[in-house]
Amino acid sequence: MASKADILAALRADIAALEAAPPSEEPCAQIVAWPGPAEDPYAPAEDDAVCGRDTGASCAQDLSRSSRGEERESALSNEEGKTARDAYQKILRWAAVRERSTAYLRERLLKDDFPAAVVEEALQRAVRVRAVDDRRYADALVRMKLAAGRGLRDAEREIEELGIDPATLDSWVEHERKGRDFEVGRALAALRRRPPKAKRAREAAFRRLVSQGFSTDIAATASRTWSEEQERSLMCGSMGHS
Repeated sequence: MASKADILAALRADIAALEAAPPSEEPCAQIVAWPGPAEDPYAPAEDDAVCGRDTGASCAQDLSRSSRGEERESALSNEEGKTARDAYQKILRWAAVRERSTAYLRERLLKDDFPAAVVEEALQRAVRVRAVDDRRYADALVRMKLAAGRGLRDAEREIEELGIDPATLDSWVEHERKGRDFEVGRALAALRRRPPKAKRAREAAFRRLVSQGFSTDIAATASRTWSEEQERSLMCGSMGHS
């Protein structure tokens, strides 16, 4: 199966070819980058006709299908630069930088004043060609949070809002197998890297861990352990000066 990078590279190449070609050249190329049959704009690849393909269909038929697709786009949005194709190209650019969720992309496109119907059409296309994949995004989110030394509480909420059970993700399962003590150790490491400076240090430590995505249970245990370490350190220091 092609990787995400391969998928995006192929899609960007199709779009670049479409934008670079004069109107009189390769009139059917646009069907590759943005299939647009009115009956089924997201038909499987075998239905995405391309000029010269040995299917028995003529280039004129392909052009007719493309024309109907463009008419459908125009019906969805009369604003220049706000068609489903425009939205789709934005999605590809954002997804090329990092994994994105459908929820994030939908919010961004709506904020950029794309009509809701246009947004949904572009998202469906991006999901169909696997340029966008919520499960892939969720797995990457878990790994990113863990690599940054943060907890997974906020990530868990976001993943569930995407309709995904975190326990079905490989990255989540791998982390859960390490157990509670490992998670407490991660929280302790975060406090040791950057100790709270407040007078009520233990409470400040707890609040910081919760804000970093650790569960209240893990935060309570880690902040108590860290506070006890600080007290022992102070006692040892005072004894050394006596």
